[in-house]
Amino acid sequence: SDDGELGVSDDDDTVLEEGRRLLAEAEAKLAGVERALARLDAGNYGLCEVCGEPIAAALLSERPSLERCRAHGGLDVQSDADSLTEKE
Repeated sequence: SDDGELGVSDDDDTVLEEGRRLLAEAEAKLAGVERALARLDAGNYGLCEVCGEPIAAALLSERPSLERCRAHGGLDVQSDADSLTEKE
């Protein structure tokens, strides 16, 4: 809809929604990096938060902010899982 008084169109709404989505994604990535840095400081970076086992280096190189090994849901995208192995 077009709000003639404020000059806001559907296109403007679409741009705003896309901006909000991108901002939410960036904030989530930043939070993941901050958690990874905290784990690094605590000495438990690279260990699964569920089982305590090391997360494969190949997985961490792809996603350094991973908090869980593959067995505990460390990868949420199937294509990533298909392209990486647990071998270090």
